[in-house]
This record gives sequence, structure tokens and C-alpha cells, in this order.
Amino acid sequence: MGAVLDLTAKQALHLRVHNFVARFGVDRLKRLSITPDRDGFVLHLDQRDVVVPSALLWRSYRRGWEARQDRLKREFGLAHQFPVSKGDTVIDIGANMGDFSIAAAMAGARVFSFDGDPDVVACLNRNTAEIDAITTDCAILWKEETELTFYSAPGRADSSVFLAPKGATKAFCAQATTLDALAEKHGIGAVKLLKMDAEGAEPEVLIGGKATLARTAAVAIDTGPERLGEETREDCVRILTEYGFEILPGYGERRKITMAKRG
Repeated sequence: MGAVLDLTAKQALHLRVHNFVARFGVDRLKRLSITPDRDGFVLHLDQRDVVVPSALLWRSYRRGWEARQDRLKREFGLAHQFPVSKGDTVIDIGANMGDFSIAAAMAGARVFSFDGDPDVVACLNRNTAEIDAITTDCAILWKEETELTFYSAPGRADSSVFLAPKGATKAFCAQATTLDALAEKHGIGAVKLLKMDAEGAEPEVLIGGKATLARTAAVAIDTGPERLGEETREDCVRILTEYGFEILPGYGERRKITMAKRG
């Protein structure tokens, strides 16, 4: 298995042990299998298949598809703080394989899913191809339109414009754009929820999205230690407050998610 998949011998053993234990229903674990694919790999889960750039990402689905969806909805406020319904618009920055985007679309929202890693976006496009409510775009978001070096680390869901993360497979120069420019490109109007996981670039994305955020009702941002090991919460809180948002309590209860809504 380790020779076929992009897993070390230890990682492949971990997968085999997981599947063995899952046979007995321990800790709600679910069995899964993985096959190579033109865009990476396909995870065959309990309820659906998911295309991923690295087999190592199976670890996000230990308890199956539904559990993964429920976790993301809780972490980014979709389950309680910011429920969406038919007619609402959601922006998903750092959409990765599209799990959160799919959750929002299934709740009735129109979703715009953005990610800057071409290898990841190839998987995102496959996973959302049959969902008309989701529009995808490969875009590196920044505070201004400029050329940046981008480090691709799809196996860790950790691609970034900052110092090459552990596990980075390649680096390339690419044109970055702003959230406002991307919103104009796609004709995005009022936004019910903006979810963001920009791997440390959250403050810059906010700076480049002032006009879009002026018509955004709520935000849920992963401000964990992904900017050279530092959290981005302080800068994000300052910018959001300047933009007229009210910062909500609950930071760090699960992930380091900063939530805010229009005051």
C-alpha cells in the first residue's frame, strides 16, 4: 500500500490499523479505501467518494463523511451561529477539497469556493462538479494585486505564501489578486457568511476585501498559528473591528476560529 500511495510505511500501517479497528465500531471509526487517480487519489468513504491530492488526507475522514461535515459546520459556525438557507451567499476562502462548501450548498446557499493551489483546485472541481450551487476559482488572495511565491503542500492542506511548510512539494511564482477583485469578477453581492482558512494570510485577505466585507453579515476565520508559527487573531480582530464587525466569544474552543458579525 505504501508503494502505491504517497504514504510512508508507518503511515500505511496506521491506515491498516484504522480499518481493522473500525470493523468493530470502535470510537465511531469508519472503514475506507484509497485508489490512485489522475488528480491524486480517491478516498472511498462510507457515504461518498472524495478526490484528494494526497492519500495522507484520509485522516480527516476517520469517522466518515457525515462526521467530517458536522465537524466543519460546528467549527465555522454553520451549525449554530450562522445558519444559512436558500438564497444566501457563502464565500469559502481556502476551500481545499470542498467539504465546507458542500455543507453550505446542501443547506441551500450559493457558494463561491476559492483556493490558491492548482493541485487542490483540481480536486475541488471534481468533488463539486455535480453541485450547481458551487462556483470554484483558483486564486491566491492577498491585500493587493501582485506576484507572490506560493509554496504547495497539498498533502498537509498547508499550502502558503509564507515560508515553505514541511511537506511542500514545489514552489512557484503566481499572480495574486484581492477578494474585492474576485467578488467583482463573479458578481458577488450580499454575503451571509465568509469562511476563511488562508494559512496565515488572513489579515492581508481582509485588507484586500474591504468592499466585500462591507456587505458581509458574518465571518468565521481560522486564525491559528499558521503564519510562521504565529496566530493571526490579533490583526484580524483589529481589521474586523475597524470594518464595523462585533467579535463573538468562543475563540479556541475547538480550532482557533475567530467569529464576528455585523454589529
